[in-house]
Amino acid sequence: MFEPETLQTPLGDCALIRRPRKTLGISVLPDGSLELAAPFESSPESILEKVNNRRRWIRKKRAEFKTMNGARPKLKYCSGATHRYLGRQYRLRISKASANSVKLKNGYFWIETTDKCEKSVESLLDNWVREHAAKQFERRLEPWKRWCHRRRLPEPKARIRKMEKRWGSAQTNGTILLNPLLVRTPSACIDYVLTHEICHLKHPNHGKAFYRLLSENFPNWESAKLRLEQAEL
Repeated sequence: MFEPETLQTPLGDCALIRRPRKTLGISVLPDGSLELAAPFESSPESILEKVNNRRRWIRKKRAEFKTMNGARPKLKYCSGATHRYLGRQYRLRISKASANSVKLKNGYFWIETTDKCEKSVESLLDNWVREHAAKQFERRLEPWKRWCHRRRLPEPKARIRKMEKRWGSAQTNGTILLNPLLVRTPSACIDYVLTHEICHLKHPNHGKAFYRLLSENFPNWESAKLRLEQAEL
């Protein structure tokens, strides 16, 4: 893993990661921040010039994310509130009990808790989401182990990590870091992120070879990416 630097640009500070690649990659993250993936030999001046040339596109993407984020209501943790799992919407049914438990049954999250305050309910539900995310990710990652072995790539291993700006990240040793909130999105979105990160084990950058491999293994990835960007959590 290459540690990110902070680069000041006219569009604000951004994270700059040096990688073995030929071109500059510019990513606008859901919170509006910028992430740049640059060749080792690129000078700060040449990077700034390329960012400046893409400023119209960057502003457009930021505006799109701002609209989407503004339309997303803040989650509530009381009876009747709705939460998602694998893209489907479920209501909470909360009751006081002598022990804590969370079950998904008959279209509801049934939550028994010793403390019905929203903070406690949020913690219980977050733990449930994290546990089930780990199971979902590991199950979906299993077929990729054979795929990687045939290509002499490191065996992929799923690791859960809550990330503010990312759904996933691939490390050179085969570790695939995945945001537990991804399990709230439709199955196609989860599979897209997994495929995206697996392809990074072969091609660390977002060059033509990477997108060619991604398209071979997930032909409708653009549609899934759009669904992920618009997904309600």
